[in-house]
Parts: sequence; C-alpha cells; structure tokens
Amino acid sequence: MNCEAQFKQQLEQLQQFVTDEKAATLQQLESVWLKNLDAKLTTGQTQAISGLQQIDKHSIRAQLGDNESRYREGDIVRLYLDDPLTGTSLTQLRIETVHEDEWLLRAHQLNTDSFRELKDGCFADPCFIDLEGLYQKALSEVAAMHIGRSIILPLLAGQLENNLVDEDLYDEAMLRLEEDEFNDPQRDAIALGVAAEYLVCIQGPPGTGKTRVIAKIAQLLTEKGERILLTSHTHMAINNALNKIKPLVVNTVKVGSLDSCSALNSDIERFTHGENWKNMPDNGYVIGATPFATCTQRLEDYSFDTVIFDEASQITLPLAIMAMRKGTRFIFVGDHKQLPPVVLSNSILDRSHSAFSALINNNNELSVMLDETYRMNQWLTAWPSRTYYQHALKASGPNQARRFPLSPPPGFASQILNPEHSLVYIPSPGTDAKNKNEQEAQLVERIILAALAAGLDCSDIGVVVPFRLHGKNIRQKLHKHAIGPIVVDTVERMQGQEMELVILSLCSTAATYLQALADFMFAPERINVSITRAKSKLIIIGPELDLNDFASASPHTRRLIQHYQSLITSAKRQEWIP
Repeated sequence: MNCEAQFKQQLEQLQQFVTDEKAATLQQLESVWLKNLDAKLTTGQTQAISGLQQIDKHSIRAQLGDNESRYREGDIVRLYLDDPLTGTSLTQLRIETVHEDEWLLRAHQLNTDSFRELKDGCFADPCFIDLEGLYQKALSEVAAMHIGRSIILPLLAGQLENNLVDEDLYDEAMLRLEEDEFNDPQRDAIALGVAAEYLVCIQGPPGTGKTRVIAKIAQLLTEKGERILLTSHTHMAINNALNKIKPLVVNTVKVGSLDSCSALNSDIERFTHGENWKNMPDNGYVIGATPFATCTQRLEDYSFDTVIFDEASQITLPLAIMAMRKGTRFIFVGDHKQLPPVVLSNSILDRSHSAFSALINNNNELSVMLDETYRMNQWLTAWPSRTYYQHALKASGPNQARRFPLSPPPGFASQILNPEHSLVYIPSPGTDAKNKNEQEAQLVERIILAALAAGLDCSDIGVVVPFRLHGKNIRQKLHKHAIGPIVVDTVERMQGQEMELVILSLCSTAATYLQALADFMFAPERINVSITRAKSKLIIIGPELDLNDFASASPHTRRLIQHYQSLITSAKRQEWIP
C-alpha cells in the first residue's frame, strides 16, 4: 500500500472512530441517566446541587450538595430536576472551575426558563458537547494539507524519520544553557525543543522541572522570532505555564473566555479573540489557548511555527490533531504515569489513546525523560521510581538527602513525625466509613497541630483526599484553631503542587464501598500524583485491604489492590489509638 492510500485509510479510521465514539458515548450516558438516583448519588455518578446563581448570560455558580462525585474541571454536565431524559434540564454545561463547595459552569447559551425551574436545587449528571463537527473539521483539514500528509499523519503513525536535528541550533542552545542551572537531561530537552525538525516528546515525572523547561524553550524560540501556541486540555495548565514564560521577557498573551484566566498573573494580557491583540508583534510571541480555540473564531485564522503541549499525557489524539494542524513543529511535555485524559468532556477517546503515549512510543528517537527530581528526598523517591519509572528517577539537589526539618516534642506524634522515617503508614481508624471519616479527620487535625507546634509553617503542609466531603470536614476542624490556610484538596487540584509535609487521607473503611470504588481510588496515576507532592515527609492514612475481599473483582482491580499493598508495606507503620 502506498503512502497516500495508507494515510487515507488512517484518516478514514480516525473519522470513523470519532463517529463510533460519539455513539458509544451517548449510549453510555443514557445508561447512566436511567440509573436509580440514590445509587448514582452514592457512587458519585451524580452530584446533588443545592442551588444555582446566574452570573451572566453564559455563567452559573452551582452550590454543591453533600454527596461526593467524581467530576472535575473540564467535565461536561447536564442539570435536571426530575427525569434527566424528558424533564426540565440545562445541558452541555462545562465545569470551568471547582471550588470547595461550588462549581463555576459555563453554557454556550442559557435557557432562562429552565434555569428558573432548577435554581433552587437540582442534580448534575454527565453530559457531553457534540464536538464531532470540530473533530471532523480538523481531520478533514489535516487530510487536505501538505503538512498533514507529510508530517502530522506520519508522525502519529510512527512512520516519519524523526531523528533530524539542526546541530548548529542544538549546539547554540546548549551554549546558552551554560549560563543557567539546568541538569543534563533538561539541557538536552531544551536544546532538542529548539533544534528538532518535527517533534520532541519530553517526559517530566514529578518535581523534575518540566514547566521550567517549557518556559526556556519558549524563550529561546521567540528570540528567534517564532510564533508559538502553548496549549493544553485545561485553562489551568495553560495559565500555569504562561506564568513561567512571561518573566523571561517573552511577548505572552492568553486567548479564551475571560472567566478562563483563573490563577493567571495580572501582568499577562488576556483576550477573548486573537484579533483583539492590537499591538501583536509580527513574530516572537506566545499565545496560550486550548486546541478548540484553533477551530473557532478565537484563533481559526492564525498559524504558528511551534505548538507546545503541556500536560500532554491528558490530551487525546483528536484533541492534539486540532492544534497540530496550526503548526509545523511540535513539542509534547507530560508524563503518562500521572493523571490520564478526562473522559466524556474534551476527549472522546480513552486514556490508552493519549496523544503523548502514542507519540512517545512511536517516535522514541527524540524522546527525553527528565530523571532528576528536586522535590522529593531519596527515601520518598524510591518507591515511585521503582514502581513507575523503572528505577530511572532519582532525587537530586539540596533535597536529595534531606530529612523532615523538625523534631516534634515527645507525645502523640513523636514517631509519626520522626525525621528518620520519611514515609509513614497509619491504618485508617473508624469502621464502615465511606466518603467521610470523623476519626480520621481528627487524626489528621492532631498531626497537623503537632507539626505546627514543632515549627512547621502552614504553607508547608498539604492534605490529599479522595472525597470533597472528607476534605471539608478536615478544613472545618483546622479553621477553629485560627491558623493560616492549609491546602486540603483532591488529587486533581493538587497536581503540580508541593509541600514539606503531605498527608494522604484515604478516608474509606467500608468494605463494600471500597470494592465499588477501588478502580477510582487506587488507580496508579492517582496514587502516583498523590504521593509525589511531598518533599521530606509523606504520611499515608488508609485502609488495610485483604485481597480475599476482592475475590470476585476483575484481575485489573486485584492488581490495583496489590499495587496499594506494596506502597503501604514499604512505609514505616505506626498505630494510632484515639
């Protein structure tokens, strides 16, 4: 089969896949909508909403009820009161931001009559925005473009010789990097980002400085006059990267809705459409935007020299193609050992079709792994390095041999906070706990108070929880002590953060509840992100699981349980008696 025929077949398969996945998504959603409401509330497939407040013609603030759900930023939901199929509803709402007790939802167009019926309380089920037209548009354009047939499709299929590097540009970049404190893999990644002809894949495990690498690549490319699109699956990831790029004296703007600029530094200009950037230079700039912006009036008429994908492990193949068709070179930065793509929202493919995974496997000639973590000490690095990174990840820098910096006074937490034990496991107290564990919340409270009494600052403490209600209970207990803010949040909100002391509080002890949620709670990517936030002390409070209790579970679920058991047996066990 010649190349043209092969690429035609490849595109037809992708186009058919988009259509098939849309049908499968609708079938899956309808099966959820028809389930018993109480069961959906218990398993987190539905979120109770206690009230709605309209902010403007496109935005709604939703006050969350007491049950726990699995929704996160970027997911699409539908709000309804009685029957999710035939009753009053608001559909195709995107969760723009997630706060402690509320969501910010965005609608393309808000039906005010339906809003009035739902505003005093309703329920949220999963939904989706029909993006098939945008995906098909991107695929059709790629098929018609020379760069699509000659570069993008061969890259995705692993059929393009991807080892071409401009040696002069590479050497020039390496010379520039002698002035900065980068390690060898970081220098190699940056220089390849400047000099590779088509593609570089950069794997950045926790604490290895991937955002700093992105910023330096952007600086060196814009100095050469390149136009760069910095993109990702969420606005938060884009904004975090732009915050690192801007201080390097780079022309940097954000394009998107004005409510998509959460946590974006105030010195970065933001526009709803690219054409609003009136003083836009001819070249040498970075625009941050989602891939969808390239298919709409926001950026449809723009083209770029290089497209940089951040958090690339969460970007699916169709989403990547949207942005790729606007560039000629591509830099994917991510870690497929951390959180996978969001399903039933921006993506119509599952995590096995992550663009990063496909590209790093098919084009490993120019793939670089950043293998030195400057966050975790060597004792905290050991288990994730062995389990996720084939022993390649190593602790470096000042934190390598650093222990927890404070010695607690004699008493309740003296062994738990003992600097000699960086990784500590405490069996969860309480019985039959589901998404709230009062005794465990009290334990977390006491550990934090002991750490503060020993001299640790509030900003050096973080608590990772699987359930919003459990996190809220912990925050309420801490609030009454009139101490400064301490981050207590879910793993999705903790990715990218780091603290001296991190407590992973898994909450649940009810056997049937754990069996139902095992694939969610003990997913390796979630565990990896949760345990790699700490610099010198990680305390895991979790259930003791018996594999016999999962005899009827799938082989995949049983492997997850064994994975979790391996983690807690590698820790120093401490008992707690309330």
